[in-house]
Amino acid sequence: MRGQFIYVALFSFVGMIWALPVLGSVRLFFTLLALYLWIRLIGRMKQLMLAAVVLAFFVGQFHEKQHRSIYTGDEEAFRVSFTEEMVMDGDRLKATVRSSAGEKLRLSYKLSSKEEADKLKQLLPGTMCDIAGTLDLPAEARNRYGFDYRKFLAHQHTYWQLKVNRLSLSSCYQSKVSVKQQIFLWRAKGIDRIKETFPESLQPTAAALLFGDRTLTEEEITTAYQRLGIIHLLAISGLHVGLMTAFLYYLLIRIGVTKERSQLILLIFLPVYALLAGGSPPVVRACLMTILILMSMKFQRKFMPLDALSLSFLFVLVYDPYLLYQVGFQLSYLVSFSLILSSHSILSYPISFLGKMFAVTTVSQIAGLPVMMYHFFEISLYSFVANLFFVPFYSFLLLPGLLVIYIVSFLFPPVLTLLPPLGALLSRVDEVAMTVSTWPFAVVVTGRPSALLLVVSCCVCLLAFLYWEKSKRLQPVFFLLAFMMSAQIVTQTYSSKGEVTFIDIGQGDATFIQLPFNQGNYLIDTGGLLPFHKEEWQKQRKDFKIGEDVLLPYFKSRGITRIDKLILTHSDYDHIGAATELFPHMKMKEVIISPGSEVKPVMQQTIEQAKRFHIPVRYGTFQESWQVGESSFQFLSPEDEQYEGNDDSLVLYAQIGGKKWLFTGDAEENTEKKLVDRFHIDVDFVKIGHHGSKSSTSEPFIAEATPEYGIISAGRKNRYGHPHREVVQRLHKYQVKIWRTDLHGEITYTFRGRRGTFSTCIP
Repeated sequence: MRGQFIYVALFSFVGMIWALPVLGSVRLFFTLLALYLWIRLIGRMKQLMLAAVVLAFFVGQFHEKQHRSIYTGDEEAFRVSFTEEMVMDGDRLKATVRSSAGEKLRLSYKLSSKEEADKLKQLLPGTMCDIAGTLDLPAEARNRYGFDYRKFLAHQHTYWQLKVNRLSLSSCYQSKVSVKQQIFLWRAKGIDRIKETFPESLQPTAAALLFGDRTLTEEEITTAYQRLGIIHLLAISGLHVGLMTAFLYYLLIRIGVTKERSQLILLIFLPVYALLAGGSPPVVRACLMTILILMSMKFQRKFMPLDALSLSFLFVLVYDPYLLYQVGFQLSYLVSFSLILSSHSILSYPISFLGKMFAVTTVSQIAGLPVMMYHFFEISLYSFVANLFFVPFYSFLLLPGLLVIYIVSFLFPPVLTLLPPLGALLSRVDEVAMTVSTWPFAVVVTGRPSALLLVVSCCVCLLAFLYWEKSKRLQPVFFLLAFMMSAQIVTQTYSSKGEVTFIDIGQGDATFIQLPFNQGNYLIDTGGLLPFHKEEWQKQRKDFKIGEDVLLPYFKSRGITRIDKLILTHSDYDHIGAATELFPHMKMKEVIISPGSEVKPVMQQTIEQAKRFHIPVRYGTFQESWQVGESSFQFLSPEDEQYEGNDDSLVLYAQIGGKKWLFTGDAEENTEKKLVDRFHIDVDFVKIGHHGSKSSTSEPFIAEATPEYGIISAGRKNRYGHPHREVVQRLHKYQVKIWRTDLHGEITYTFRGRRGTFSTCIP
């Protein structure tokens, strides 16, 4: 069976993905691959692989049936144990807890004071508390390809968010700590020791490399490393586990411990270390592989690395198939599999150290391409070179240095004086990373590939490896991959379909118009969150931002990097507050504002930021019009340059996809009357003014405009009560069909030529 476990792993994987709700294109690709291999197999191997598929299918079915909550959502009192992750972030306490019924919950608690925050830092793994709170379903994705927190938690067997109303330490006590909780306790104390003894510049990196905790890392550093394709260095990777294991083994041998006893010590140490490091998929994979190889050596049945990888995959799959959904799991096994298969062919060609490093980086990047395009919608072009310099620095200097100093500091505290020079060096490296990440073409935005293109991408990557192995030439491989990415970008950019999309950005407006064949991209308003003053202790490490956390991922997922016209209807924060967050990341041809609206501070700040990025800003003038292809646009309001608020919103009339549209901003009854008197408005679709406020959407306006559909952009459970009942009743009276972002999430009208259909993110 030696060398054959890879077949068992593959066929088990195929059986498992047929039992779980997995993307159909993934099923198709791996099923066809398994079918091809099954035809090539001979004798008993065929029967064994068929049995592996069937057995894995039933194991997956068993896990799927257990994949549900025991709670109804009506419960209000809980006894919970703090088990794993606990984060005190500003005025928020977030933790994963386990209820007395045995189910995991995601706890969230808003702290009332700094004193309370200091007290609750005493909460440690193993602490039991009686808590009053409510269960809420986690937020689901409200825009296409948006982050689905509900699915994310469900894949970790967590189905509810526990919003705590009251949490008192007087109701808490330390229960008997399990072995796992004790290890998590050591981990928490280890991170605290880093915070207490390490220089501030080294704390984030030390916590990430030694304990797998990235909560201290600054957002700017994370972004820079992501753009360079080296974000894996800010976590414990399989390479780090291998280096640490080799270092410990060498140390044990040098101090006189026998090989057999050293191997036994490592077998005990590795499971403990996997938990100390946070239990991320790459760490678990590397530890499992090392354990299997050590056990095979102990029992004199030496495993090939490919066998160890395959068996670790099988163990993880049987233990928890839902790890398949984690990006870290997918990348870890794909890259490891590719490196092992390439080790005796592709990776053996280069002679120099730099040549081998470049080959390893290239194999890793090719293997991860489909995953990166699907989950992150972009590819880092600098990663091939960046890894050559950053990997040796982190793996052979920074990690060993931090590890040795951390361990020795328990016995000899003066060794900590070596840290400031190391911190200064790291700061210089981070500065270089941040500078290079801003250079042109650091990343290529590809958008999320369709199911067909995802399968094609996997096949192209496979062909690239086969060609590289046989020809030993890399240039055609890069050409093949460039062609694949270009095909993805072109199909996204020059689609024959057009769309009018009302993006769900909460309480606010953001409407995106994409004309077919790349004729134009127009964004009407951006939404935005009104900033509130917070005391220093209340500030979270990363505030939620509409532009960076909703709009940019949305545009990236669709391969959009250019906005031809950014139309800011008026100077309300919930319409334009996120505009400045887009300027550094999107190519803007021009910004159009309501005449005179710069008298408001938020618009003035927006104009100043636009100038920084050399983006022209101009007024949208009364009855200004333009035409692109079969689509035409015209501003119908305001008529003067004296800005007075909502009623001076830019009102845009458009003919798109053979339909007549009216985008009204926050225009109220006075403007609606002027539109009716001057233009005799008749439209098919109207964006309901002011989020459905009763100050807009007057009866004479609806009676004259006779829209077939009305779209209301309002936040879910917003504090203003939008849309108001009177407006909804008025629309129903005139038989206007209503779409609402608070109920339906993103609302999209997709058209070809003069015909189109509506679709929503939430059915």
